[in-house]
Amino acid sequence: MTVGTKLIAVSQLVTVEDGQELGRVKLSPHHVRTVTSRIEASGGSVPTERVLASLEKRLGYDSPTFRRPGKSTSARLEKDGLGSIDFLGRPGRFLVAAGVRVVEASFALDCSGSADTPIYGSLTSWYGSSGASMKCGIVPEKGKWFREAYDLVCPGARS
Repeated sequence: MTVGTKLIAVSQLVTVEDGQELGRVKLSPHHVRTVTSRIEASGGSVPTERVLASLEKRLGYDSPTFRRPGKSTSARLEKDGLGSIDFLGRPGRFLVAAGVRVVEASFALDCSGSADTPIYGSLTSWYGSSGASMKCGIVPEKGKWFREAYDLVCPGARS
């Protein structure tokens, strides 16, 4: 099983000159990737609620956390966007990144009381959201989910 934050969108690059007051700047999301919740199984369809509840229990969550199959991060971006930010006159080139927590897990589902073999499958789902604002020239450490955004958007970061 893997659980981690994945980048789904970046903002446009915003340049602030020394002492320049831009006020709140609305940030438009530029799509990077879509994560769509899905369940795949060897025996065809499986009880979605049972699979999700089992995973949530395994990870220690009390309430429904994961998105049901078919729900994608693009709908979340369309609804919420990236918001707006006030750079408070600090000079530099800035960007914002949006991410979601993604879980990928395999499972074996026993049909109790049945002589049938277990059903094997995998689940990909997402939950929550994360955001990060960055200034070009201050390089995030490798391994951070938002480092990908920095490398994509900041001039000179791509080699």
